Amino acid sequence: MRSRPPQLIGINVNELARICHVSLKTATRWKDGTTCPPKSALMLLAGDLGCFDASWKGWCARRGVLVSPEGWEIKIGDVISSPLLRQQLAAFKTELKRLRAQEDLSHEQPTPAEWPDWVFEKLA
Repeated sequence: MRSRPPQLIGINVNELARICHVSLKTATRWKDGTTCPPKSALMLLAGDLGCFDASWKGWCARRGVLVSPEGWEIKIGDVISSPLLRQQLAAFKTELKRLRAQEDLSHEQPTPAEWPDWVFEKLA
């Protein structure tokens, strides 16, 4: 008997068959170590979304939350609001840039050519 992959521990045969869309007979063979499940089934059991698309490797779905390989959790509301947040951030950056440029202009010292005539009168 082969050693069972850790993804199979703690899951019953019915649940294993349901999640992996296999027969109870196949799930039983996987559980008892007669055959080894394919890598895609193990990734699916681990919740690794890389089994669907390689760019999602390491991302997991747990308890209705997406979890990044680094452990960041993203709820469905965060995913849905992400485009709006990006637009708001872009608008904020644009406004901040405009205000900083305006502030820089307001702090510039006028050149002597821009001084009013009364300054020259007092200097004379």
